[in-house]
Amino acid sequence: MELLQRLLYTALSAASIIYFIVKASLSHWKRRGILHEKPRFLVGNLGGVGGKRHISAVLEQLYEKYKGQAPFIGCYAYLKPMVLVLDLDLVRNVLITHSEHFKERGVFGNAPHDPLSANLLQQDGADWQRLNTVVCPAFAQDNISQMLPTLEKVASTMHRSLRQVSEDAAVSVNNLVDCYNIDVISTLAFGISGETLLNSDTEFRRMARSYLKDFNMFRLYFLMYFPNVARLLRYKNYEQAATDYFLKLVRQKLFEQEWSRLDKRNSFFHMFAELKRDRDPKRRLSDEEIAAQAFSFILMGLETCNSAMTFCLYELALQPDLQRRVQEEICNVLKRNENGMDSKNLNDMNLLRQCLNETLRKHTPYSFLLRNTNEDYEVPNSIFMLRPDNHLVIPIAAIHHDPVLYPEPNKFDPERFSKENSKRRHPMAFLPYGAGPRYCLAQKFAENQMLVGLGTLLRDYSFSPCRETPIPLVYDNKRLVLTPKDKLKLNVQRR
Repeated sequence: MELLQRLLYTALSAASIIYFIVKASLSHWKRRGILHEKPRFLVGNLGGVGGKRHISAVLEQLYEKYKGQAPFIGCYAYLKPMVLVLDLDLVRNVLITHSEHFKERGVFGNAPHDPLSANLLQQDGADWQRLNTVVCPAFAQDNISQMLPTLEKVASTMHRSLRQVSEDAAVSVNNLVDCYNIDVISTLAFGISGETLLNSDTEFRRMARSYLKDFNMFRLYFLMYFPNVARLLRYKNYEQAATDYFLKLVRQKLFEQEWSRLDKRNSFFHMFAELKRDRDPKRRLSDEEIAAQAFSFILMGLETCNSAMTFCLYELALQPDLQRRVQEEICNVLKRNENGMDSKNLNDMNLLRQCLNETLRKHTPYSFLLRNTNEDYEVPNSIFMLRPDNHLVIPIAAIHHDPVLYPEPNKFDPERFSKENSKRRHPMAFLPYGAGPRYCLAQKFAENQMLVGLGTLLRDYSFSPCRETPIPLVYDNKRLVLTPKDKLKLNVQRR
């Protein structure tokens, strides 16, 4: 009996300590006198995320509730105090004007034990600065232009894959664009011939779909709140089988490229391989660093390009008149210039580009950007101060759905991105690729990748809803990247 009482007292004491720690954590903004959303016990302001709600819906709700009241508010990711930026001028200061105060993303990486995390997204400080300086030239416009023929060649393979489909048949658009984007990445980032469009069950695709350990918001919170503990425990973001596969693949291709005389600008992999032999040790990349940069195309580009292309075809399928106008533009541009999907022709496909931008606005793949304050920052024209190690959330999906910036935000209207309309908006009103020193280096390449894929499909095929097409769309709340909950099927008809 005495032992039972001791155990009971111990349990009560432990529960009381945990309770007061939680309450203290969730009173951070109240103690600082900062306007904030009242948190719920343990979950903070993320109640329902991953279940009934997507993270983008939560951030949009907070943005609409508090915008105009303060440049930022406090909120909580479970027990972690976060700064939700509401004012577009402050967004510009954080990303561009005063970016030296916000150099870090605060995304967990553990390169010594998880080599694929040695990529630009997950690196901060001096490691990021070095990598950014070394890798940035690979994304120069001239280099990207030289890759367009390879993009077009990969896109042309979609015809062969669609020939296997009967006329007016329903096709899983998710699967089609996923195979295309995986073939682009395998060809240009890893230097291997893509064959996923013709054989969807390739080892590369299996690894590109299964590299991430089971994702959940609590794990993300733990890595953000206790990064040093995670590193001490040698935590790895990525499955060991996938890490071994990509490292082995890169080392094999590096060995094959050692004496290659090919043009070093015809793929990113060739340019990364050149950096292995750089005479300057500060610029030289190891095999693991090259593998991490190649892997970053999967990490940052695969799901986002899949999402944008899938939703763009979906929206055009629902607006046949708009789809016909886009198809006519593509055909007219290609008739005037027989160079295929070169830089000039892509630049002349204004309506297609507007449709892509409107898709990125309405169905923003990543709903937020992260930044970490590295020194005290006094918010201009206010009494507020941001402290070191304040984690900032910039809710770009909420900004993209602001009815003041975009009237009728749930309407798909490409005219929002005409030159005249774009000039009227705040420069921070459209941020699918971020902005400032830590913007997406592959922005221009990703745009070309999606435009070539969409242009090739729409030139020769028309898309329309079928019985299985979800109207309205239902998103998968368990995914961080905005994606349809189930397979998105459309009828495909040869033009």
